[in-house]
Amino acid sequence: INRMKTALLLAGTFVSSCHSFSPLIPGHATRLISGRQSISHPTITFAPKVNTASSPSTSLHSVTDGIELSGLLYDSASMAFESWEWTANLGAPAALVAGAVIATLAETREDFAPRKNEKKWVRIFKQTTRFLLLSSFALETVSIFVGTVTGNVLLGHGEQVATKAVGYSSPLGLLKHHHEFNYLTIQICFLQGLFNWLGAVALELLIPKENETRSSRKMNQCLASVLASMMFWILAFYNNHLNFYSDYAQMLKRYFMLFMKRYITCWPIRPMSLFYVPSFLLSGVLAWQAFKSPPEEDDD
Repeated sequence: INRMKTALLLAGTFVSSCHSFSPLIPGHATRLISGRQSISHPTITFAPKVNTASSPSTSLHSVTDGIELSGLLYDSASMAFESWEWTANLGAPAALVAGAVIATLAETREDFAPRKNEKKWVRIFKQTTRFLLLSSFALETVSIFVGTVTGNVLLGHGEQVATKAVGYSSPLGLLKHHHEFNYLTIQICFLQGLFNWLGAVALELLIPKENETRSSRKMNQCLASVLASMMFWILAFYNNHLNFYSDYAQMLKRYFMLFMKRYITCWPIRPMSLFYVPSFLLSGVLAWQAFKSPPEEDDD
């Protein structure tokens, strides 16, 4: 009898010491009786379900406490990770195009300076070529930058507990639903930068060169025509494989609407708009003056 009492006391001491591990033990009560002492193991309790539709912690916000996208939660963190992979993969070809543009610009910079004795269409072609090259480099850089920042946003937010996805079922659908402006910026800047580069190369082939033979001239015209044809086919292929828009023109229309709404006509105004809006206007004025400069202002 004494041995049985000793065993029961040791068992009661062990159960009492395991109180901190109670979540690992099933939820039924265990009672060990030693004389008049009764030791009861705590049971597991579950918190009541919260309605995610009305919970402020899981609702989607665009701006919280002055920090944009600080309260954003996705329906699936794994899908957000797959969206980040798309933005990362598109940065590599954009960087390749930007590098090719810089190489083309470095090789042709001195030859593309307008001369006084050149024909008007030659002067326009030279200026347009330089403009296309620089704009192509800028567009590809913007595509890489926005893709990188969007990737940080995608990996920096968690997921909410929802019964079903809200408005999307694919990684690109997630981008379109939560970050449409970023998605359009990445897509448009990459494609338009590619078009600008190909167009600049085609124009460069059409500009007559010094000591150029007739056969070389015809071949350059043929190559320029091939590049123009390829650009038309690329655009047709792209329009036939879009996911959320009917064609490239609709993408541009939607993009400019979002740009005006978010960065020009928004209220309260963005502080940086006091800098980039006048800068855009000044760039437009300078571009107009450059294309309209008379030949008399240039040296031979």
